Amino acid sequence: MPTSTHTISSHHRYSRSSFTALGIGLVSTVVAAGTAILGQSMIRDHIRTGYPNLGSRELAEGVSFYVTALSIVGVLGVFAWATTLWLASRESRWARWSAIAFFVVGSSISAYALLVRDTSGDTGIPPFVGGIGMVPCVIGLLAVALMFRPVDKRGGSDPGQSVDRMI
Repeated sequence: MPTSTHTISSHHRYSRSSFTALGIGLVSTVVAAGTAILGQSMIRDHIRTGYPNLGSRELAEGVSFYVTALSIVGVLGVFAWATTLWLASRESRWARWSAIAFFVVGSSISAYALLVRDTSGDTGIPPFVGGIGMVPCVIGLLAVALMFRPVDKRGGSDPGQSVDRMI
């Protein structure tokens, strides 16, 4: 009488679409961080509008604070994308879960930066800069979804598996 044994694989293959989304997410994070650095005049004008009585020194400190904070968030985002890409390339089962964790944390930080109002009654950063910061989050959601799609032996999504059956 044959017995079947089930082994739990610690390896998960991810589709080329997953890797593409992860790569685009990495690039979009670099662009978003670059927007904060290159958009210093936009940040300066936004702070000046909210706080017209600030002196030039305080205004410069405010701009420096926001650019530094957004740059740090950008570096952490690049680390998150690179870590997830590395885990996925190693076919690690942790790639999916790290992608979810990084997506939740990154989206929370981006939404906070975009939506929370400071003491002037306006958002702390210009809406354009905050909106650009949300782009990697949208791509992150797509990447997470793609990482949960079944993969055929060639590395593409399994054509026999519909999205309806996965949900």
